[in-house]
Amino acid sequence: MENKIKLSPKKIVNKQFQIDSKGYNANEVDYFLDVVVADYENFAAMLNRAYDEIDTLQKTVSKLKAQVQSYENNAKAESAKNIESQMESNVDLLKRLSLLEKEVYSKKSE
Repeated sequence: MENKIKLSPKKIVNKQFQIDSKGYNANEVDYFLDVVVADYENFAAMLNRAYDEIDTLQKTVSKLKAQVQSYENNAKAESAKNIESQMESNVDLLKRLSLLEKEVYSKKSE
């Protein structure tokens, strides 16, 4: 099935059939209706493919959003661990400095 649309609403509305002695030429009307049906089948197929693609893309977007959220949560947790680790190391340094100061000042006062 080719995806080229042969009819537009304007062409359908403005279509003129030749009238013979018994009315419209039946073959011409049948051919035109066959073209209309083929176009509608093309439209339906194109829409179905588009809807399928939309569904696929929406699922992909949802998965990617979940991954981003997961990465953000992991980054926050890592950041909190790093800050906690730095604080522990700073507390250790402060304790050592405090002990050194006590030693230095206690020796000076003697």
